[in-house]
Amino acid sequence: MEESFLRQRLLEAIPAFMARVAPGALLRTHLAEHPLPSSFRPGSLLSLGKAAGAMAETLADLLSISPRNTLSILPEGYPRPPASFPVQEGAHPLPDPRSLEAFHKIQAFIATIPKDDSVVVALSGGSSSLVAAPIPPVTLEDKIRVTRSLMEAGAPIATINALRLHLSKFKGGGLAQMISPHAHLTFVLSDIPGEGAPLVGSSPMWAIPRNGPQILEEINLFLSPEMIPPTVRQLLEALPPQNLSPKTFPESPLRVVGSSASLIEALTDTLMKISEISPLPLHSLTTELRGEAREAGRVLASIISWGSQRAEARHQGSVWAASGETTVTLTGTPSGKGGRTLELALALALSLTPVPALVLSLASDGFDGNSGAAGALIPTSFFSSSRRCIEGELALRSHDSGGFLGRHGLTMKTGPSGTNVNDLLMVIVFPASLSQRSGS
Repeated sequence: MEESFLRQRLLEAIPAFMARVAPGALLRTHLAEHPLPSSFRPGSLLSLGKAAGAMAETLADLLSISPRNTLSILPEGYPRPPASFPVQEGAHPLPDPRSLEAFHKIQAFIATIPKDDSVVVALSGGSSSLVAAPIPPVTLEDKIRVTRSLMEAGAPIATINALRLHLSKFKGGGLAQMISPHAHLTFVLSDIPGEGAPLVGSSPMWAIPRNGPQILEEINLFLSPEMIPPTVRQLLEALPPQNLSPKTFPESPLRVVGSSASLIEALTDTLMKISEISPLPLHSLTTELRGEAREAGRVLASIISWGSQRAEARHQGSVWAASGETTVTLTGTPSGKGGRTLELALALALSLTPVPALVLSLASDGFDGNSGAAGALIPTSFFSSSRRCIEGELALRSHDSGGFLGRHGLTMKTGPSGTNVNDLLMVIVFPASLSQRSGS
């Protein structure tokens, strides 16, 4: 099993893998297996997120909805639906004035829906910042400031999204209230590991109980008092714990068409079909990968190293897979280029160096942090010298995984994919008798 040859085969197979998790493919498979009841005949469609373009185009086709009765809200630079579909660009990962404009466009769109029409909502990752409707006295500038501070402090995305919905008229069930009393159904392409699909986009279609003082306590763990705008503190202190009534917030039907589990299924259907890989046993570790990227990489490396060094495994070789979404906490004054999938792959490859393997990590949306890359494909043999290991550790320390791996031709670029179902990690451990170490 030539290392360089296998690396090329994997790179050639990435487009087929990405096609397998494309929104259109996932929606068509879902509706073929779970058709809508004949009584539900939608006439309008609202699509939000990084996958908004493809979801709008596919659902309009499958459900016979006229493009003029749709509205797609998506980040700048992401794939659009055909020109006949109305589109509004929003901002990501932080809101800006376009996000306020998107909210007003949605209000106007809903106002035009005939009263007897049913509505389809399509949600995908990236929706949270695309639409902004701050609750007074909070301003858009206040919301941007506190959100940026939490991101830079490494706060969990769950905490950031919880704050977003507490500050918003749109999130936490606000969109569902705007659409009511129209009958509606929501399709979700989830970028939240595990059972978090209702929380995509900070839960615009599902009511979430507010508890301002509790959220304030959470953000106080990450931010000093002066970093929290007074209007944000004032609003949170005035939002007591809330009990939701089903009469006030009716249940919103939900269909999950893709998630981090879809990445493992796609890997099985595409990358595992490569002739050099297909004979190897596949070990699926988790579809709920979370935590600090570099620490997760080191822990996974220890698991893979232990599992692959048993006599039978060492003879056969093996494939290890995981999906989910890690985080990166910026420390010091980072000046490099990188992202969570690159830090995960770099930390894992460094820790797995004694084991002959290829480490693949891939952000399904096509962008990882500020690196410009979608992921990395790293042979552990790359770190055969102590100098390379030290350089790799220094890159991790300065959050320059993208710069370091890019300079050595180990990153992958796909451009915006139009989907978003978390990140894939795949580690191929070579059979002992066939492993080839380049010693580069």
